[in-house]
Amino acid sequence: MIYTVTLNPAIDMTVYIDTLKKGQVNRSRYCLMDAGGKGINVSKVIKALGGQSIVLGFLGNDNKDWFLKYLKEMQLDFDFIFVDGLTRTNIKIVETSQKIYTDLNQNGFEVKKKDINHLFEKIDKIAKADDIFVVSGSLPPGADEEVYAELIRILKQKGAKVIFDADGKALKSGVLEKPDVMKPNIHEFKCLFDVDENDLNSIVNSAKKLIESGIKKVLISMGAKGAVFVTENMELFAKAAEAKIKSTTGAGDSMVAAISYGLSQNMDDVSIFKLALACAAAKVSKEGVKPPEKKEIKKFLEKISLEKLGEVKWI
Repeated sequence: MIYTVTLNPAIDMTVYIDTLKKGQVNRSRYCLMDAGGKGINVSKVIKALGGQSIVLGFLGNDNKDWFLKYLKEMQLDFDFIFVDGLTRTNIKIVETSQKIYTDLNQNGFEVKKKDINHLFEKIDKIAKADDIFVVSGSLPPGADEEVYAELIRILKQKGAKVIFDADGKALKSGVLEKPDVMKPNIHEFKCLFDVDENDLNSIVNSAKKLIESGIKKVLISMGAKGAVFVTENMELFAKAAEAKIKSTTGAGDSMVAAISYGLSQNMDDVSIFKLALACAAAKVSKEGVKPPEKKEIKKFLEKISLEKLGEVKWI
């Protein structure tokens, strides 16, 4: 089974306007409301691919009804720990005239020590050997950067596979527990290594250090510049597939979904990388945090071309 862990979910409100005018009244053309958070976004794309997952994590009691109704309509399975307070609302402003994307993210509810202990106990109880756990996203107030490290430690002891996607101190702490797969974007990767994002060799050599430490696969997304995939046996690069961008939110989560789905289907590494690239391209062509459809993913999959790193001419 695939489990996605979202400790700081959000109601994502995507507002579309022509141009944002600061200090003035702005009227939107229209807006979209979605249940989000990195792990939940991952589960949406797993569903689109034909897979199954269970959403775990925290959810605020005060506005849980809307959130749960949304997930039920999406036909996503969930097993939340309910905590005091509101699940946050993140506002994403899309300026259509200039294709500018602005995110206003809130902190949301605060978790207590008992909530975190409940989470550890739940995951320790349900995790089994060969389950796949996606541990990703920001941490809510009250959870320190060691929470992800402890989660990874519990899961590794159970023999589960762990895909890790975080930022900042939580990333630095979690990586020491050697998750099976990491999917940082280039900015998150720079939290770990002082790399030049325009120097492909620098990025690859740093990723290889993670492989040498015991991590099995590292996929680094670099937006329009493409992505790098380094494993124990290969080093690959791919340019980003051409897509009409409507929203970049959730592109990285779509890659994580492809990795987790690919592992669950025993796909080889090359196929997993291609699927990740196709899922990301299909996602950015969708508005808000809506998941791509399987037919759209297949369409982009046909356009993906990989290059061995020794053959790449970096521009």
